[in-house]
Amino acid sequence: MSNLKAHLIASTAIIGLAIIPQISFAQDTTQAKEEVVIVTAQKRSQAIEKVPTSIFALGSEKLNRLGITKFDQLAAFTPGIRVQEQSANNSGFVVRGITTDSGAAFDEPRVAIFQDGVSASRNRGAYTELYDLERVEIVKGPQATLFGRAAMIGGINVIQHKADVTGIHAGLELGGGEDNYFRALGMVNMPIIEDKVAIRIAGTMRQRDGWTDNTLGGDKLQGAKVNAMRGVLSVRPDDTLKMDFIYNYHHDKNSGTAFKSGTFIPDGGTISPYSPAALNRSYANFENGKEIGLDRTVNTFTFIAEKKLNENFTLTSITGYRDFEAFEAFDPDGSAINLMQGAEDAHGKQYSQELRITFKDKGPIEGFAGVSYINEDNSTRFASQMDEHYLTALLSGYLITTPTRSTPSAAEAQAIGIGFLQAAGFSTPYATALYNSMKTEHREQYVNYSQSSSYDFFADATWHVTDKWDVTGGLRYTMDNKKSGLQADLLNGPSRLGNLLVASTLISNGTALVNAGQTATGMAYINQGQALVTALLTGGQLANYGALTQPTALVQKKDNFDGFAGRIVTRYEFDKNASVWASYARGRRPEVISINAGNLPGTSVNISELPAETVDSFEIGGNLRTMGGKLKLNGSVYYYKYENFQTQSYSNGQLVTINAGKANAPGAEIAAELRPMDNLEMFATYAYNHARFDGGAYDGNQFRLSPDNAVSVGGTWTIPLNGMGRIMITPTYTWQSKTFFSDDNDRRDLQPPLLATAPLLRDRAVDEYQDAYGLVNLSAKYQSESALWSVEVFANNLTDKEYLLDAGNIGDSLTIPTFIRGAPRLVGVNFALKY
Repeated sequence: MSNLKAHLIASTAIIGLAIIPQISFAQDTTQAKEEVVIVTAQKRSQAIEKVPTSIFALGSEKLNRLGITKFDQLAAFTPGIRVQEQSANNSGFVVRGITTDSGAAFDEPRVAIFQDGVSASRNRGAYTELYDLERVEIVKGPQATLFGRAAMIGGINVIQHKADVTGIHAGLELGGGEDNYFRALGMVNMPIIEDKVAIRIAGTMRQRDGWTDNTLGGDKLQGAKVNAMRGVLSVRPDDTLKMDFIYNYHHDKNSGTAFKSGTFIPDGGTISPYSPAALNRSYANFENGKEIGLDRTVNTFTFIAEKKLNENFTLTSITGYRDFEAFEAFDPDGSAINLMQGAEDAHGKQYSQELRITFKDKGPIEGFAGVSYINEDNSTRFASQMDEHYLTALLSGYLITTPTRSTPSAAEAQAIGIGFLQAAGFSTPYATALYNSMKTEHREQYVNYSQSSSYDFFADATWHVTDKWDVTGGLRYTMDNKKSGLQADLLNGPSRLGNLLVASTLISNGTALVNAGQTATGMAYINQGQALVTALLTGGQLANYGALTQPTALVQKKDNFDGFAGRIVTRYEFDKNASVWASYARGRRPEVISINAGNLPGTSVNISELPAETVDSFEIGGNLRTMGGKLKLNGSVYYYKYENFQTQSYSNGQLVTINAGKANAPGAEIAAELRPMDNLEMFATYAYNHARFDGGAYDGNQFRLSPDNAVSVGGTWTIPLNGMGRIMITPTYTWQSKTFFSDDNDRRDLQPPLLATAPLLRDRAVDEYQDAYGLVNLSAKYQSESALWSVEVFANNLTDKEYLLDAGNIGDSLTIPTFIRGAPRLVGVNFALKY
């Protein structure tokens, strides 16, 4: 903890810089008061202090002040939350140690992402720009009754501004900076029928050059180009009815993920992930020559109707439609050699409907009950192209005999590959001929499909036992009808390497059988192997084997599942400034029908029904407002017990889903806001989460992407300029402890050789983690006296700290992990104008 204390001291010092100069200023009573955030997590408007659960909310004012326009920025200031943006198409949402980031069509999310009450939890369509928002609510812990089936461990609800029927509003923001950074945001709100009907149109664009040079040409890697637009039609015919029609459009055109090899040193470069990479941008015959990068479009339509039936009952209908198309091409081996090129093509359509009635009368009971339906149709296609010469050399295990090495040439790969074949028993002429017969371009793909329809029935009620004591209980029953499918294809014929590996295995096994006295069976194996070798040498008919994906006709499986999840909470309010609560909740991630293609030759399609993951949560929390309202504290301590925790692992060359069994996570969170004077606001958050596997192969391991400790501190010091406006200085500091990027924690004992026949083919380094680090942001804004315009200078990652965003990735499955660096310093300026 000494390291943590040092960072806390450093954090306090940053805030102190804002406090010390202010002592000489008199308090300015004209400054804006604190922003009051009303939340609807419990499906009714409440002050955040009244909600008996671990909830964190940021209103529009604070979102703007902190410059939050992306989910990863939001997470930096939210205790217990982390968002990893490896790519906008492959982001990881982490709540209290639990990550949801799978792109497989049939996988179920663990963290619920909502946009105006509509589920946006599918990973490939979840990450969008945050702009023109009313607020963001983050509720942690199992929240099935509040946020639905995906909220195994929490939910994030993004609430967008609706149109204001009472007046005209408009706003414009323009920003620019280094790395060709540019951001624009525009909004106009206009009544069509006064006090009855209005429209609101908002749009944003953001671009930034990447921060990793590619020595093989093209744009810098990790660059972003984003365009988004929203249109809202709000109708308020009378005091009892509200209707909102919302359309969102989002498009990414990003320059490519910087998978930097941690094994092969690029020519003239270094192995450091903070130095230029050498990635192949495209191949003419692969995916029509598309270059590495992301092209993704997300469309959403939402209709919200709220009818006040009488003083006690309100009926709410939320209708949603979402679709996304995401194509991303990448170089997964992270090196200049033509080992592999990859592409993922994901599509998803979703229709949902929720009907909910909220009740509140003068009696002791209030709450809500309802039913929801969601229908999803998803597919994910993964295509790859590989040079079988380099792949042969790699699979021999002799291409890499040290943790890092120079990029191998074609001649070097040939010598290693031929030597490997000679060691397997082939004569030099045969070994040379077999190696030379390998395909320079071998292409294969697999597609997984998922169709599902689900009904949810839910209810949640609060009993006000006394004026100070409440008891809340909720239950959700889910019925799922699921069908999963998979098809795998060889796009340009059988793999010659695949046939060679099978031939070598047949001959080796046959020889062993002959030596054991089973001559007939052994000779049959040997003859089959020699027939494949003859076909390779003479151009004969090959067997239908792939190199890393084994072909299969469409395989499908369907089934029905159901289950319960819920919560019970009690809250006691000492007075309007202090309360405590305690809860038990059960979270449930529904069953998954998992179908995975065979990987290396000889493996076959794997079909399994994974049991529902469950978590039992025990939590105690409270809220306190003291010092005349100047200090607000809220926090909680919790303990989680997981059952049937699913993760993925490679076994003998095949990616399989394993049941890691049990896990537990004790933790604590606290958030503080202090306003010692009207023109000074400070905040601090701290999260502790000791999430560990309990038993099995991963016993004692830390959850991936889950630091044990995380801190954020910041403040805004407002300096009045005697009727000429004001200057607002906002420093922030975020820090997190050591983080692993995989559940196996890159342990040596969990990194066996990829192939039993190639003992040297293994990951030789323990380096897939990020040590503790902190980031400093600083902004200084001048705001006019009328607050109608402002100019801001900002610096993100002020000290230009180097840190890893991710490590391992697809390359890790071939024992050659890749690394992605985090964003370096960005300095820029913003101009804002509003009416």
